[in-house]
Amino acid sequence: MSEFVIKIEDEIVQVLGKQTIEKYLQTFITQTILKVSAADILKDYDNESLNEDETWLAAKKNAFLNDRFSQYIKVSTNV
Repeated sequence: MSEFVIKIEDEIVQVLGKQTIEKYLQTFITQTILKVSAADILKDYDNESLNEDETWLAAKKNAFLNDRFSQYIKVSTNV
C-alpha cells in the first residue's frame, strides 16, 4: 500500500472541516477506480464482437432484468 501526504491550507481545513475533506478524497478515489475499471471494460467490449454473441446478449438482458439489488452495492476504498 502506498501512502500520500497531502498538504492543505489551514484556512481550507477550518472552513470545510477535516471529515468533509477526507470524505471527498475517498469519494474521488472511488470514482477514479470505477472510471478506470469502466474504461478497461469498454476497451475489451470494443475489441470483441460481443454484440453478435448470443450468450453475451442473453446474459446482458438477464442482468438488466435482475438488477433490482444494485442500489444496495457500495464500493469504498480504504484510504
